[in-house]
Amino acid sequence: MQFVYGDQDEELRAILSESLAPRSPDFLLELAVPLLTPDSRLLDVGCRDARHLIPLVERSGCTGIGIDPVDRNVDGARAAVTAAGLERRIGIRRGVMERIEEPDDSVDVVWCRDVFEVIPDLQAGLLEVVRVLKPGGAAVVYTVFTTPRLEPREAAVLEPLGNVPQNLERARVERAFEQAGLRVERLEEIATEFREYEEERTQPVSDSMLRLARLRRRRDEVIERFGEDKYDLWEASLHWLAYILLGKLEPVAYVLRLP
Repeated sequence: MQFVYGDQDEELRAILSESLAPRSPDFLLELAVPLLTPDSRLLDVGCRDARHLIPLVERSGCTGIGIDPVDRNVDGARAAVTAAGLERRIGIRRGVMERIEEPDDSVDVVWCRDVFEVIPDLQAGLLEVVRVLKPGGAAVVYTVFTTPRLEPREAAVLEPLGNVPQNLERARVERAFEQAGLRVERLEEIATEFREYEEERTQPVSDSMLRLARLRRRRDEVIERFGEDKYDLWEASLHWLAYILLGKLEPVAYVLRLP
């Protein structure tokens, strides 16, 4: 009891109150921009609302195409591109990684963020990336893996998100790179940094935990109004950022190169 409660631990408390200057999520843009020129063609696989595609095109002067399988994302991306005045330089369409409707050897750089986790046939998707990349082309990939800190029951909570379990295993994904003919040119261990950066500024993890607490307290009401599947989906989603901050999930960024 003396050890647990007898010391105020002021020095340790002060150390843990200091920021470690974590990198911003914009670090991923900094990985990709040097790979691009005004003559480059960029493909964003899983572009969502073009939140990354637009700044990549603006910063580099390249042209781009974004694909996404979700109609709402396609509509949002097109609206964002129009608002940015980039309709002549960016095209958006519905599509999936496993069937990229682009010619062989037609893309200089592929951008793929937060997509690998949900690809049913990752090997097929990687082979498509290899097919559309020009010789010597590159892919910038950000994905998340599970760590030994994630207990089986915690992993089960995430199942409604549609993640493919083997795509959350780092060794299997890195082996898939090799099998597809992609060489890891650069590897960045992101770990908790992006989450620390944002938590120090806007507290998104704290917000998720507060929403999770409210969701659970209103469980019966939410299920009655929206259905149990929707409840499970939101419960899973609200765990994601916290699991990263707790080290149960491990974000990693890669620059992959085609020989």
